[in-house]
Amino acid sequence: MPVIREQHDRQLLTYETPASSEQRKKKKSPGTSILDFAYLPCMLRSLVLFISMLVTASVMFGAGQQVESGKSDGVILTQKPCALGPYEEQSAFTKRFYSRGEYESARSSPSADCFRIVYSSDGLGVVGYLVRPRGEPRRRYPIIIYNRGGFLDLGKIDSWNIVDFEHLSAEGFVVLASQYRGNDGGEGHEELGGADLDDVTNLFRVAGTLPYVDMRNIFMYGLSRGGMMTFLEMKRGPAVNAAVVVGAVYDLAAFQQRSPAIVGKATELIPDYPSKKASALQERSVMNWPEKVNAPLMILHGGDDDEVPATEALAFATKLSNLKKPYELVVYANDVHEVANNRRDRDARVIAWFKRYIR
Repeated sequence: MPVIREQHDRQLLTYETPASSEQRKKKKSPGTSILDFAYLPCMLRSLVLFISMLVTASVMFGAGQQVESGKSDGVILTQKPCALGPYEEQSAFTKRFYSRGEYESARSSPSADCFRIVYSSDGLGVVGYLVRPRGEPRRRYPIIIYNRGGFLDLGKIDSWNIVDFEHLSAEGFVVLASQYRGNDGGEGHEELGGADLDDVTNLFRVAGTLPYVDMRNIFMYGLSRGGMMTFLEMKRGPAVNAAVVVGAVYDLAAFQQRSPAIVGKATELIPDYPSKKASALQERSVMNWPEKVNAPLMILHGGDDDEVPATEALAFATKLSNLKKPYELVVYANDVHEVANNRRDRDARVIAWFKRYIR
């Protein structure tokens, strides 16, 4: 049964499924073995390389977007150190929820490296971020694929996200995040869960090129629209140990009824929306296909979220419960969309959830 309890001057509604409780008790499973490419027959290796070349040479991807040929997906094309300006120049959101001390500590962190990257996705140069621990050169770290919220410049990765990423990095995680195509100087056009979902998929490929990433331990973390992207990526079936969503969008049609102006602007990004209408929204709404959630899921939600009501998170949790899916739900009374008032508790729960499922 859900339990309401006081903790650190806030009310939390928590629920843990028996499946997730049992998972905590299980011993860690051994790492998976890897088949060495050198043992494959020569003809098979040639065939694999030929197919790879054909995929790379393709010039049409997604919903009609023209892309360059010969640009392999999932490759970092450029990277440069993150540039965090003075605290006084940061957004009102950053200054409201992050102290000067926290910000300055992240800005000059001795324990993490932060890079603004451009990586290849469907032949496009897409902007993202890479934050990694500074540590033992031969150590491999678990990785978090972070999916931002909003669309276009609204909700793009900002300085407060970098502070959060460096905190995750200090706990021993590599973080990869995308601005999605067409944003922050990137190439292409965002499609709100259309072809731009490839920008998330290709972060997995980027991760596979990084020698300090442990590909046995991959996690996803989505905020708001990024929760929708997390669910859509799960639908594609990648090997993910566990996931977390904060203020996730579960039902775009319901969102449209609550906020027609915002969703109206967002649907302008969907190429086939004029012809598909409601079905385009249903395809992007996990409330219609909860069975596709294929990893233990932590749901964090603000009780005063004015974009996605907490009742929607509760309704989705009920669907997961009926399907016997492992999940945990935490609703923070009087908190906002990003669960920023309780972000220290939020972050502690995220880290503990991911560490529970490290192999």
